Amino acid sequence: MISSVGPVPLAVVWVLVAVGIAMLVASVVRAPTIEGAPRPRSVVVDMLLLGLLAGRAAFVLWHVGDYAQDPWGVLRIGDGGFLLWPALVAGLGWGAWRLRRWPSLRRPVWAGALAGVLGWALLSSGAGWLQQSRVTLPAITLTSLEGAPTALSDTQGKPVVVNLWASWCGPCRREMPVLARAQQRHPDIRFLFVNQGETREEVQGFLAAERLTLANVLLDEDALTAERLQVHAYPTTLFFDAQGRLREIHLGELSAAGLQSKLDSL
Repeated sequence: MISSVGPVPLAVVWVLVAVGIAMLVASVVRAPTIEGAPRPRSVVVDMLLLGLLAGRAAFVLWHVGDYAQDPWGVLRIGDGGFLLWPALVAGLGWGAWRLRRWPSLRRPVWAGALAGVLGWALLSSGAGWLQQSRVTLPAITLTSLEGAPTALSDTQGKPVVVNLWASWCGPCRREMPVLARAQQRHPDIRFLFVNQGETREEVQGFLAAERLTLANVLLDEDALTAERLQVHAYPTTLFFDAQGRLREIHLGELSAAGLQSKLDSL
């Protein structure tokens, strides 16, 4: 399972690739040379960047209650917080305004913008489909802190959130209170906190020190879950629907707003 390229999440990689496609198309499509006019590829890049900014701002406003508790989370764009329609409106609006004096440049600009958006959509949906077809809840049984066997693949008719973590992992420690609150607010979703590679005593000591109350904390001293799901970094959180089908993978720390947006999609 590939969820990043090095430290860069795939979602960010697809945006960068889309920008490259848009610039290439805008440069290839012929346009007249007009003194004082902007280059088509520059207009396209401005459209995409302003669109991303507007999409992020709209997401923050939509989840303003969650960000009120964690203002620095606004800067944590890795959580995937982004709304598509405000981004499209802002980007296209800027392009139309910027080209109002140079109608002959609209063809390369609109061609580049369309190619970039379509490239992003195809890459994102294609990667999502590939992950969903290959990643399922592993058919393994782990032990809870209370000593009860727990089958990961048993959804119990609910959506399932699987969080792979370790107490030595800084981002895991920071996001754990966010996940704990979400578990309390969403009894209709099954949260599984699968510790990787640590003993019962280490896990219990961490939870006691942090004063965390969590249900479904599972021990996986051999890190079998990470091996089966091909996870290579922590924290990684996987979101499955009630039928056990993968809906989303998140690599890295989750903000309250980012987590809520993913839970809403389940």
